[in-house]
Amino acid sequence: MKETKLQRVLFILEEFHQREDSTLDAYDTRLLNNCMLSPKQMGRLLDEIADEIDSVIIIKKDRRKSYKLLKPMDLFIETLKNSNDISWIFNMAHDGDPELFNELEKFTKKTKHVFQFHNTPFEDTKTFEEKEIFKTLKRAIKNREYVKITFNGKEKALNNLKCLKLIFMEGNWYLAYVDETEQCKFGRVSFMKKVEYGTKKESFHLSSVSNQMKLLTNIKNSMTLYSVPKKIARLKAIQYAKKYFAKDMKPFFKSQRFEKALDNGDVIFTIEYTQELEILPFI
Repeated sequence: MKETKLQRVLFILEEFHQREDSTLDAYDTRLLNNCMLSPKQMGRLLDEIADEIDSVIIIKKDRRKSYKLLKPMDLFIETLKNSNDISWIFNMAHDGDPELFNELEKFTKKTKHVFQFHNTPFEDTKTFEEKEIFKTLKRAIKNREYVKITFNGKEKALNNLKCLKLIFMEGNWYLAYVDETEQCKFGRVSFMKKVEYGTKKESFHLSSVSNQMKLLTNIKNSMTLYSVPKKIARLKAIQYAKKYFAKDMKPFFKSQRFEKALDNGDVIFTIEYTQELEILPFI
């Protein structure tokens, strides 16, 4: 029986994954029995989960609500149906999950290397792509153009930036760029006030950003630092979290390594980081 709220939430999330259609409702007998809740209480808990987790949506039908966990493929297919620029979505799948790439191959043969994602892009991609700034950044990445960006709250624009990729992480779109000091940095796209051509009119060579591009394969979030020696954090997963760090589970980070399972079931694992702020939210 699931007695604490955390136990109940974890159980419900597991049930979403177990169900063939990834759908639950407040009258589900298995949920009610295991969580020891009434349908009304279960409805409130499911509402709360839907509010907190973007990938859980509410479906209303005949005055009755059901809750569906959207899988990455559901999101991509839905976006493909409503977007006339499907090659961009194709590349998010290509960089983020090879299995999704294989599934989407039937939609397009074009390949571009502009996007990557570190969590599922639940923003309204179609609406966001319609914004002029987003279009300008896409063009700059494809054509390797230098750009000048003015951020909200900053008087001075950053000039002659080399745009590397548009990256979805932490629930937002970021631009990975190289500044005039050759440092790789991340700028949140929604914080950009203006994007225009840089004073350098020629295109830059990909070889000039090869080292910075390597960083993108190992970033965890916008706090990852460039040209800083990596450190290794040795962590222990306990209680209800330990099963998510077992040897056969998919890692949360590319640098995550299973070390050993203790006699009590706790799991010791390691991850690489460049500064504490990079992994503290995860811990």
